[in-house]
Amino acid sequence: MGNLIKMELRRLFISKVFYISMAVVAGVNILLGVIVPILTRVFAPNQKVPDTDLSDLIMSPFSIPIMLVAVMISLVSFAYADFANGYIKNIAGQVSHKNDILFSKFIVVGVHNYIFLLAAVISNIIGIAAGSVLGGSAIKVDGIFYIGAAFATLSIKWMLLMAMSSILMFVIMGIRNKNIASIVGVFLGTGVLALVYLGLNTGLSNIFKTNSVNINNFVPDQLFGTVNVASGAYVINAVIVAIVCVVLFMALTSKVFNSRDIK
Repeated sequence: MGNLIKMELRRLFISKVFYISMAVVAGVNILLGVIVPILTRVFAPNQKVPDTDLSDLIMSPFSIPIMLVAVMISLVSFAYADFANGYIKNIAGQVSHKNDILFSKFIVVGVHNYIFLLAAVISNIIGIAAGSVLGGSAIKVDGIFYIGAAFATLSIKWMLLMAMSSILMFVIMGIRNKNIASIVGVFLGTGVLALVYLGLNTGLSNIFKTNSVNINNFVPDQLFGTVNVASGAYVINAVIVAIVCVVLFMALTSKVFNSRDIK
């Protein structure tokens, strides 16, 4: 499996979509960090701009949540490339266990997601720092507890991102349909599924005659935006959901992937 991981890493680091998507995330973060103070000076010149806590920039790496779509697009492109060019058949003929292909790819997906989050955090900080020169919010280094909690939150968000990735892996490696995977990725990245959850919440609340039903607290795409270690918000939910989701969907992917011939 070690050689497969090295091969997948090599493929990741030569992927144009990977670099373009990451450049979009970093560019938007920096651009917004610069533009917001300019607009503030134009439309509200007397408004006092509060400092931005460093911990907030760390645990909320995307200046606008919809940028998660770029991560999903890059992931789908990378994971499906072997099927698109037919290379997967050559790989399958050289390994004794087809699961090695699946799990080596998922490990590299984890690296992919980690790099995206790191790039987003760095560009977020650069954007706010550049904006502060133009009169925007300055970065305030808050206490060690909040910095530590921010990194812990970021780690849990990586786990939730892996949970969403496992769903895409099921569609890509199991069902082998890039179009469906792209649609699912866009839905997960934009948060549009919140409308579906709202409908389910309403329906289940009517069925069980209660107002306490909230599916948003048990799905990775919604928990990605709400988990917060410092305040204790949804931490246990997020960790459990991430683990269960990865185990469930990777098990399903393995079963379907192994039951089908590779063409």
